[in-house]
Amino acid sequence: MIDSALNHFGKFLIENFRDKAIRQYDMLVHGKLRSPSIQEVQAWAMSLSPADKAMLTRLVVDALDTAMHDFLFSLQDAHDRELGIEVIVNGKNIASASGMLNGEPLGEDGWIERFSEFSHYGQDRN
Repeated sequence: MIDSALNHFGKFLIENFRDKAIRQYDMLVHGKLRSPSIQEVQAWAMSLSPADKAMLTRLVVDALDTAMHDFLFSLQDAHDRELGIEVIVNGKNIASASGMLNGEPLGEDGWIERFSEFSHYGQDRN
C-alpha cells in the first residue's frame, strides 16, 4: 500500500519544483517571458536550431531531476543518520515511510509519472 503522506509530499514536490521550473523553461524557449533581465537569454534560446533546443531541453530536465534526486537523497541520509533534519507530512515522517526517498520519483509508479504534467518532457523518443 502506498503511503498517502508520502504521495502528498511527492505531488507537492513535483508540482512546485519540477513542473514549475519546466513551465518557466518552456515559456523561455517560446519567447513568452517579459522580464527585461531574461531577454538576452530568451533571445539566445529562441535562436537555437530545433536539434539544439531539444538537447537544451534534455539538459534542463536532467539538471532538475538530478537536483531533486540529490535533495531527496540528502533528506533520507539526514534521517538515517539522525541529523535532526526531517520532513513531516500530516504527522508522518516521509523518510521513514519511504526508506529510499530518492527513488520515489522514478519508474512507472514513481512521482514523475503519476504527478507531473511533463512526465516525458525532454525525453528522446527515437
